[in-house]
Amino acid sequence: MSRFVIEIVEGPEAGRQVDLTGELEVGRDPSAGLVLGDAQVSRRHARFRLAGDRVTIEDDGSRNGTYVNAQVVHGARRLSPGDSVRLGLTVLELRTAEQVAAEPSAVRPRPQITSLSGEVLRPVPEAELSAVAVQAPAGIPSFLAEEEEPAFIPRELVERAAGSRSGYDELAALVDARVKRQANVAAFAAVAVSALAVIVYFGAR
Repeated sequence: MSRFVIEIVEGPEAGRQVDLTGELEVGRDPSAGLVLGDAQVSRRHARFRLAGDRVTIEDDGSRNGTYVNAQVVHGARRLSPGDSVRLGLTVLELRTAEQVAAEPSAVRPRPQITSLSGEVLRPVPEAELSAVAVQAPAGIPSFLAEEEEPAFIPRELVERAAGSRSGYDELAALVDARVKRQANVAAFAAVAVSALAVIVYFGAR
């Protein structure tokens, strides 16, 4: 075994290891030393280089970039054992032979993602809500609420607005009047707060 090993720790081929003995090209191209089946990885994505005890990685002009410990790589970046390298959706880790001997794989167990059925967001039929409402103990509000007409606009005005232009104009005038009244109340409140602040300021002096 080489002194250094590149292991895929996240991705379709998690657990796969490749010895690093010199220069190792990584990408989707079949001629690469480490071929990744990741659509987010470029054909020639990045390149590992080993020179003595020094390991570096350099991006080969990839489309999505190369990241070492979540930092984007610009130029050659030196790696230390345990550093993670992300290319697309694949994460690699630089490991020493000693680390591999002590722990054969650096792949961490991932929690199972619960699959959701198509009925998760299924609307509950009214019959089921009615059954729950009947079975609910006293004091617990029912899930089935009666529909109520909005009280902020008279129903007669809404019906007239739907049937004629004059009714629509009347409805628009009502809404406009209420908006202006609320604006006047807000302006008065602002003036009152300012006056109170002035009184408190001079009273404190």
